[in-house]
Amino acid sequence: MNRPVARRINVLGAAVFVLALGLWELLVRTSILDFAYLPPPTVVAQGLGELVSSGELGEALGHTLFAALSGWALAALAGVAAGSVLGLVRPVWMYSMASLEALRALPIVAFVPVAVLLFGFSVQTEIMVAFYAALWPILLNTISGMRTEPRMLESGAVLRLSRAAVLWKIRLPGATAMIVVGLRLGLSVSLVLTLVAEMVGNPAGLGFLLVEKGQALQPGQMFAAVFVIGVTGIILNALVMGAARLAFRGQMASSGEVSS
Repeated sequence: MNRPVARRINVLGAAVFVLALGLWELLVRTSILDFAYLPPPTVVAQGLGELVSSGELGEALGHTLFAALSGWALAALAGVAAGSVLGLVRPVWMYSMASLEALRALPIVAFVPVAVLLFGFSVQTEIMVAFYAALWPILLNTISGMRTEPRMLESGAVLRLSRAAVLWKIRLPGATAMIVVGLRLGLSVSLVLTLVAEMVGNPAGLGFLLVEKGQALQPGQMFAAVFVIGVTGIILNALVMGAARLAFRGQMASSGEVSS
């Protein structure tokens, strides 16, 4: 049985956050923290209001979400499909392992200039960077999840299950929790690398808004963009977890992801 929503809220954590905001405001207002472009939270809130009223925030947020989620969705399809094959078919893994390890060792940010060179200053660049960033955690977690414990496979053999039945009744349910973890990690890095691509590769979205306001010496609006980015990441992660709990309740509960 699910806990009431009120019991899920980290009251202590929320209180510490509010206290930190109050302390930040006090330190800046009293000039104990004396940085030229460090605004107090009230100025950040004012900057947020200005971005909302001007329409800049909505346009930038929509652009970033489209690019990040498009790349993540493509990575989810490719990562789960390829990871399933690599996890289930041993010869495919053996012949692909060296190439995968070499590609995985390449820093993701190094792919940004390559994407700009291939696709120019466009949303396609952001989508491809987001795709490449999200692919690896999804792929590797799917491979790991598909490698079911031998004891579970022995149980399937005892029950004389067919290969298809073993896949649908043992391997996939056992891999669900790992795949969901990969999807969550992939979504996080997809958002981060989309922002990086917007900062250096395509002048649009929240990443460019952040740089633009910094260069214009508008710290209130710049910090407001940072705040929106953080909240966006939290909300996206919560949505993925909520969807996973609804779609795979039994598997998530058995893995400890859903509290009873």
